[in-house]
Amino acid sequence: MTHGPTFYPSTGRCIYCKVEGVRLSDEHIVPYSLGGCHVLREASCDSCAKITSRFELKIARGLWGQARQSFGATSRRKNKWAKTQFVPDGENIGRTQAVPNEEVPAVFTFYKMPPAGILLGLDETFDTLPSWTMAVIADSGRQEQFERKYGFKPAVGFRHQPQEFGQLLLKIGYGQALTHLDCQDFEAICVPYILGTKPNISWLVGTNMQEPEALPDFGYSSRTKAFGTTELLYIISDIKLWANTFMPWYHAVVGRVQGRDKVRDVLDKLANTNTSIDNSPTN
Repeated sequence: MTHGPTFYPSTGRCIYCKVEGVRLSDEHIVPYSLGGCHVLREASCDSCAKITSRFELKIARGLWGQARQSFGATSRRKNKWAKTQFVPDGENIGRTQAVPNEEVPAVFTFYKMPPAGILLGLDETFDTLPSWTMAVIADSGRQEQFERKYGFKPAVGFRHQPQEFGQLLLKIGYGQALTHLDCQDFEAICVPYILGTKPNISWLVGTNMQEPEALPDFGYSSRTKAFGTTELLYIISDIKLWANTFMPWYHAVVGRVQGRDKVRDVLDKLANTNTSIDNSPTN
């Protein structure tokens, strides 16, 4: 378990577009705004960083903004957060109440989805995103205390961001794989989806089938695994965000390896390393 920053050395080129000889910035595998403390050194050029920062920001503020503020999550602008939030009355439109952050019964919203289309043998153009459903994790104790104190049922706030959520999973999964493998070890089929040049993110991301379990000692957890044959191998990252809740495990298919020799080399690498990264929920 990581209790502080963990750094991985730079390859001297952008992990996304492969450009060399330009300014490269550090890349948090899990965004800092979500508690990320594993960092790929000098890994992203300015152009690619703008793209990944855009969808990270939409998730951090749009999907989980209220919850992050309520529960004091990490933020580069934390000292600028207001100490209160205006909470709408869920039953009386137009009524709001100023409430201290620590009393707001915010929820963590997430998506449930089928397995990645590529693992189901679906064509790359077959989009299962319309079948994704939303679910929430709520603090029932805080909800009850709020209703007793303020006398109304609060409305929760979030923005529906499925495309950006999928891009975030792919970006995390790709970074996770690069903590154990080199860029030249596999074909990074996830990159066009991360950068938005290919739209069907459901082809590469999905929900794991097992029942979700809470991991009380972790803020997030991820691991790398491989699936395939001796001739064709897929590199897959399993990802659990807000791991101390019942949010599900997700998978992101980030790479492909073809050819018996290359497959053997990658399997040897994965067999000889600890393919998991995780952090303390207090980071």
